[in-house]
Amino acid sequence: MVSALKIPLFTIRHQQIGGTEFAIYNLVRGLAQTNARIQVVYDTLEHLSPEFRNWLSHTTIDQSAAFGLPGQKNVRFLQEALFEWSRRKPDWVLYPNYFIPPRRPFFRGRSAVILHDIQYKLLPQYHSKQRKAWLDLYLPWMFERADRVIVISQSEKRYVEEFFGTKAAMKCRVVPNAIDWNRFDAHQPSEEESEFSNLLSQNYLLTVCHQFPHKNLQTLLTAFEQIAKRHPDLRLYMVGTNSASNQQFIATKLSPSARERVRLLGFLSDSELGQLYRNAKLFVLPSLYEGFGMPAVEALGLGTPILVSGTTALPEATLGIGRYVEHPTDVDEWIAKLERALVTSQRPTAEDIDLVRRTFEPRTTALALLGTLDGCDTDPGYLNPDMKH
Repeated sequence: MVSALKIPLFTIRHQQIGGTEFAIYNLVRGLAQTNARIQVVYDTLEHLSPEFRNWLSHTTIDQSAAFGLPGQKNVRFLQEALFEWSRRKPDWVLYPNYFIPPRRPFFRGRSAVILHDIQYKLLPQYHSKQRKAWLDLYLPWMFERADRVIVISQSEKRYVEEFFGTKAAMKCRVVPNAIDWNRFDAHQPSEEESEFSNLLSQNYLLTVCHQFPHKNLQTLLTAFEQIAKRHPDLRLYMVGTNSASNQQFIATKLSPSARERVRLLGFLSDSELGQLYRNAKLFVLPSLYEGFGMPAVEALGLGTPILVSGTTALPEATLGIGRYVEHPTDVDEWIAKLERALVTSQRPTAEDIDLVRRTFEPRTTALALLGTLDGCDTDPGYLNPDMKH
């Protein structure tokens, strides 16, 4: 098994790169629980989340700051190139977000890269011409040059084969996202947190995501308009970045009674998010595309029932546990299945929760990664999307 691994974290800008940020944190936490020597390199600690910075300060994991450059998040391509050309030892390096820089001539250091999704191929309408052209140019080169390409679901590997061919898919290994359950350990709210305590005391649906267009939240909001009439005490909490289009939709398309029961909560601390998960009546995620779907898995592992789109990787990553909407843009289907889920109020069993937690526990994922880098490939049968739970 690989005994040493370096991970450059230049791609992370806190709250700017969606769920990829927390997938990376969870993986690093899992790697710290193995016998491998792990080193992380970042440009500045301020680009990492406060919780992860605090965790780093209490671990023995090797860490260093380097290649601090001014500029927006895309400066990371230059930082990663500088990092690659500074390498002297042939140990493995894991690039955490699809980009792997060119090697120095004759340097034999081995490199792996995580490809989180190729959403732009299935939903091109949500991507600029420049981004599509860049990815169409770059990704074939990446598949050719990387020693390993890590994809986070069998669903994603199938899309790689469909759009980039069998040779590219053969370079891929499936290692699912890790979920760090400890980060959600709840604390008892203090008197100063009375507003948050009031949120927890309500009857609410919860969705957690960065509000990108493919998250399809306006379909959920339209369905909530109708559900809210039948459940006058029900609320909808939306955690993550807020988009201007969704704010406008809420202001102009929802009735006043429904509008006042929708709360845009933005980013929360890990413990606050954990409390919201645990107390939710139902977790919902109407995405048109997910390479994995971490929030749905997090909800299940904390004992919350889920109703999510039955598309792409979501049924696979949630192990077939939960309820699924087969046609995510169908408002009527959402209404019908929301109503059924609210009436039955069936939560995951203790066995379901244990299975989810064991499957995506960070150390388990970290060992799978180290094994596949060492060539000890196994077929992760627990991620078989056709399995029947």
